[in-house]
Parts: sequence; structure tokens; C-alpha cells
Amino acid sequence: MSKWIRGKHCQTIGFSIFSFLLGCMFTINLTPIDKTCKIEDTDREHNIMKNSKLKDPELIILVLSAPDNLDRRDTIRNTWLKLYDKRNEDSDINSFKMKHYFAIGSLGLKADQLLRLSSEQSEHSDILLLPMHDSYMSLTEKVKKSFVWLKDQYDYGLGFKYVLKCDDDSFVNLKALPVEISTMEHTFLKKDHRYTVQSNVQQSSFLSVNVQTNEKVVTGNVLNLYWGYFSGAARVKTRGKWKETSWIASDRYIPYALGGGYILSKDLVSYIAKNAEDLRSFNSEDVSVGFWLAPANNLLRAHDIRFDTEWTSRGCRNTHLVTHNISRQEMTIMYKNFVRFKSLCFKEVDKRSYYVYNWSVPPSQCCKPFTENVIRLQ
Repeated sequence: MSKWIRGKHCQTIGFSIFSFLLGCMFTINLTPIDKTCKIEDTDREHNIMKNSKLKDPELIILVLSAPDNLDRRDTIRNTWLKLYDKRNEDSDINSFKMKHYFAIGSLGLKADQLLRLSSEQSEHSDILLLPMHDSYMSLTEKVKKSFVWLKDQYDYGLGFKYVLKCDDDSFVNLKALPVEISTMEHTFLKKDHRYTVQSNVQQSSFLSVNVQTNEKVVTGNVLNLYWGYFSGAARVKTRGKWKETSWIASDRYIPYALGGGYILSKDLVSYIAKNAEDLRSFNSEDVSVGFWLAPANNLLRAHDIRFDTEWTSRGCRNTHLVTHNISRQEMTIMYKNFVRFKSLCFKEVDKRSYYVYNWSVPPSQCCKPFTENVIRLQ
């Protein structure tokens, strides 16, 4: 599809869906302008972005969802998204702003599915339709296309600093997360914070970081953030739905932040988007992101146990920033607990153990209790 602006023909990455159902035509239209098309100050599109309260959100929340998961999306809208106080947008220029999107593949959908999505978009304006078939095995492609779309929106005027990717069975503590993002910036990304090459920092009992740079010394303001709960010891799947038939990098996955929820700086999103066609995709989207960012320079990897983002939840902790693989009912309970008691858990429960990533040893030994012997790299 293409669009004409002030006499210039500009390509778009968006699309429109037209369908006739019960004698009515409906349209779902997402057409971000390509970065090569210059928007004049007098153009309507420029003024809309210039005057938008969400022109420069600190955080974009990208929730991967399936076409028929309306109940899950509504549960998120009625629970943890309400923890974000939108009134902060008007309080002062430095207040935290965020914008969320539910990413859904649109190709091959039935007419009734498109009609429901059209109605949902009209009501909430938070659906990101992507030109792809939506399936459980296409999550890597969904992440790629979402990042490409976000990069183009950034070029168009939607400034943002970070992207949180999560799933529609994840609960995000939006009361705590803005504070922790600010703390992360103040602690690690300040201009006067200097790191030596291959720095490994045990910051606290819940956070450990690794700095990857070619320089002998680098300041924090040049670093890009890759923040989540990292795995480095996982063996490559050789069977089952996640098996990789052509993985040749190593006998284990490259260290990656688990996909229930992780945060990337804008420049890392742009890097993936710019090189999307040349980056090899694997079955697991989180494994793919870790693989793509393995050679990236000036990268700060932050392992944080407050990201409960493994394949199943480790339990309920009030300190958790993201909790993955929970039911709609559990989301509702956590939200009500917070409204009534200012805490996520009625009672804190540990179902599984956790680890603090040890960046100073080989990845195969990264994730063991500190009491175990490890072989350190010389």
C-alpha cells in the first residue's frame, strides 16, 4: 500500500483490511509513514504527533496476543494497565509516560475475527495489526515486525526510550516499574558512571549486570539496556515443538532474557528492526533476541530476579516486576490485592527456586547456587 502526502508518493509498511459482512464495509487501517518521506510542519500528521500527550513516552509496552484472546486483553486492560496513573502525564514535563499495544497477526483471519478486532480497536485504540499469519510458532516473526513498526513510528515522531515485550499471560507491576526504570538509569546509565571492559557487577541480592564493550573504559550514557531474567545454561532443544534443527552456534543457547517479559533500549529495537531481513530467526523469540544481540557493542545486560518470566511462575512475590504464565483469575486477584492492600500477594509463596546470574563464569555455569564450585575463566 502507499500514501500521498503533499505531492510526494511515500511507501508505507502498514495495510488496510477491507471486508464485506452483513452488507457493511469495515476498515482496519494502520499505515505508519516510511522514514524516507519528509513530513512538513504544516501537515496534519505532523501536528497530531507534535501535540500528542504520548509523543515521547518513556516506555512502550508490547504485548504479544492472539486474535481470539479478547478475554485476556480485556483482563489486562482491567487489571495491571490500571496501575498506571495516566494523570501523571499532565503533572509535569518529566513525569513517566507509557503506551501499550497488543500485537496481533492479521493475515488469514476470518471475517468474524476481523469484525471483532475492528470493534475492539474502535473502543480501545491499542491493537497493532501486523501483516503476518498469527500462530504460536510465528512469535519470532511477530517480534521482528513489531520492532520494525516501532522503529518507523519513532522516525515518524513517536519518541520512546524503552520497549517492554511481554505476553498476554504476564502481569506487569506498573506501580513499581517506572520507579525501577528511573533507578536503573540513575544507577547504571549516568554519564559519570564509568565501566571497564567486561565489567561484571553484583549490584544486589536480586540484580547482577554485565557490560559488553570494545573500549577499555565506557561511560554509562553510551550503554544500551537489555534487562530481564537471563538464561545461559539452557541446552538446545533437539525435539518437541521448540526443537532447532539447524542451530550451529554452540551446544547451548546464547545467553538470553526469558520471553515472559524483558526490556530493551530503543537503539537495540532499532538495531533489530534495521537488520530484520538479515537476522536468522529461531523457533523461540527470546532465544532469537539473545542471539541477535550477542555481538552488540556497548550493551548492559541486567539479570533481575524480580522478572518472574520463566515458562512457569516461581510463585507470588510483592517485589516482582513481571509475573509470567498466570491465569486471568490470578491477574484479577493480584490487581485486587494491590488496590486493597498495596501489595500483589495476599501471601507470598515460592513455588520454584531462582538464581542470580554469575557473569564471571562460562554460561554453562552461570545459573547455579553460589555454594557450588565453578570454574572461572582466566
